[in-house]
Amino acid sequence: MSKIIFNDECVHVVFLGLPNIPGVAAEIFRALSEHSIDVSMVTQNTMRGGRSDLSFLINRKELLDEVIPICREVSERVGGQGVSFATEVAAITVSFESPAESAQTLTKIFAALASAKVNIEIINSTSESAICIVSLTNAHEGLKALQESFD
Repeated sequence: MSKIIFNDECVHVVFLGLPNIPGVAAEIFRALSEHSIDVSMVTQNTMRGGRSDLSFLINRKELLDEVIPICREVSERVGGQGVSFATEVAAITVSFESPAESAQTLTKIFAALASAKVNIEIINSTSESAICIVSLTNAHEGLKALQESFD
């Protein structure tokens, strides 16, 4: 049986339109680490025009009134196009029973969430688990659908 973990205490941070050059991500995480801000589920993707988006989760218990200015300052410093903060999200993590079954497990995840009409904002998958970021509005419906699918 796959293990499912629900976390509705997270904030999804997205650095938008970063220059796609070495050192930019290091500068962002250096600034965050200097303020002891813990991050998880880091995802970066390259966009057209030599730009990329970088997203990650922080715990909602981090003081957003401190995190937001830090992120905006570092985004401006590295030439980013801005930062967005989604506070009404939940992370649902599904562990895989076997890495060999990851495609089957992902199929079940996508199908279960689709049947519950839950849109995935972002997904990060490894051979061991998948973390789905979904709107807090219907996160519990998604959790229930996943639990039923994996029982």
